[in-house]
Amino acid sequence: MYIRIKVGSVTAAQRGQDVLRKKGIKSTVSRLENPKKGDGCGYVIVTNSEKAVEILTENKIRVIGVETS
Repeated sequence: MYIRIKVGSVTAAQRGQDVLRKKGIKSTVSRLENPKKGDGCGYVIVTNSEKAVEILTENKIRVIGVETS
């Protein structure tokens, strides 16, 4: 299962990916194909860790939304 964590900008996605890497969690940054209104700049952090959202929030990375697949 993959978790797609929507963030507000490419900078937030890169900072979030760095935070997760330091915690030992693998992730990638990608762009949403069809961002909806309210999705910010349309960048997501993709990971398979269920703890990622909690870690990002604790490190002041604003999470706009979460999708699972």
